[in-house]
Amino acid sequence: MIQLSKYIKFFWGISLLTILCFAFSSSSAQKKQKAYMSMEYKQIINEYRLIEVTLRTRIDGKFQPIPDAPIDIFMNTEDDEILLATIHSNEDGLASMAIDKNYSYFKDEEGKYTLIAKFKSNDIFKKATKKIKARDLIIHADFTTIDSVKTIQINALEFIKDSLSIPEKEIKFEVFVDRLFADLRLTNGNLINGKAQVSIADDIPGDPEGNIKLILLIDERDYQTVELTKNIKWGVPLVKEEVRRKNAATISYVIFMIISIIVIAVFGLLLSKRISNKS
Repeated sequence: MIQLSKYIKFFWGISLLTILCFAFSSSSAQKKQKAYMSMEYKQIINEYRLIEVTLRTRIDGKFQPIPDAPIDIFMNTEDDEILLATIHSNEDGLASMAIDKNYSYFKDEEGKYTLIAKFKSNDIFKKATKKIKARDLIIHADFTTIDSVKTIQINALEFIKDSLSIPEKEIKFEVFVDRLFADLRLTNGNLINGKAQVSIADDIPGDPEGNIKLILLIDERDYQTVELTKNIKWGVPLVKEEVRRKNAATISYVIFMIISIIVIAVFGLLLSKRISNKS
């Protein structure tokens, strides 16, 4: 009976210890904050491809950046994941990576490749993963003047099964002019059979020489974001106020003031003489 009592005490001791360990591990796990990840992929034609990952957490109902966090970028293959690079988030929680435009991705039968961003868990934050699929879209644009109208002629081809082909579906696009705070949208349209033509207005403000930066933008799920830029002298030159007019106005004002002072001085002198004669 005494031995049975010992076994019962031992059993309850082990059970209590297990419960306490489980409770401690659960409370520790609950203390970890959730990490929210977003991922963007951009094909910048004739330049490079850009991966941007944003990592944030939520504190008191508000999103806050997670700085200096290591984020692994992988490319998915048929059998494995290949690590491309490890990038770190900045003070705004943003981490970016540029890939050479000629880099050869592993593609599936549809010509799509898969990129994966991973943040491993640590003592503070839980793990987070994001994945995107994209297909290459090749854009060429001619910036010409047709019958005195500034015109953009666009041609596009996509990669399917390692070969270029004309896109079968319509692709929406927009044209912007680069501005300091927010790009100004000029026009939009659809690529039909990979082709489109749009005209640009003549009254777009440019720099002192009339230069503007045009941005052709496609935001399509199959390609993610595709961007083509062009610096061109299609703007209205920024006219500065002529210095000559400023100088002329300044000289006129100075002459007026000098004449006014002379008149006042002469009038004061005459008045003082008159007062002195009367006395």
